[in-house]
Amino acid sequence: MIGLKRGIVKLIPHKTSWSRSFEYEKKRILSKVGDIIIDIQHIGSTSISGIKAKPIIDMSAGITKFKDATKLIKPLHVLGYRFYRKFGQQILFAKGPNKKRTHYLHAMKFGGAKWRSDLLFRDYLRTHHSRAREYEDLKLKLAKEHPQNRDKYTAGKKEFIEETIELAKKYRKF
Repeated sequence: MIGLKRGIVKLIPHKTSWSRSFEYEKKRILSKVGDIIIDIQHIGSTSISGIKAKPIIDMSAGITKFKDATKLIKPLHVLGYRFYRKFGQQILFAKGPNKKRTHYLHAMKFGGAKWRSDLLFRDYLRTHHSRAREYEDLKLKLAKEHPQNRDKYTAGKKEFIEETIELAKKYRKF
């Protein structure tokens, strides 16, 4: 099962189908815009086996030049993705109506700082299960405190994410 009403925070147990959903979407997207996107990676909690997550598939799409991100708007629209917003050096696309968002695609410079930090965080939690459990505990606490305020939920995770990225850099000597 994937999909959640926009703005709502609800965590469910990890589903093995999430990785299949990612792979399916990756193929669909690359078939339309593979000339612009270098790589697509499954990020976020749905990419970390064994921890609860919001049932929305998050993906990072690496592009050569950030200015090319606007070239994605029309072809992704055909696949059901809508331009959501630009922030910093990232453009966010959302799939699904507000009542049931299913996917987020974050377009950014391939190999850039955001690209690297997304992968560092994901990979560290995939290989450090106790840290992944700490993250899950924090998310459960925040979901209980802010079930209808995704902004506060997200803000509450910021420090943990930043600390984990620093741990990952030391671990990988990145």
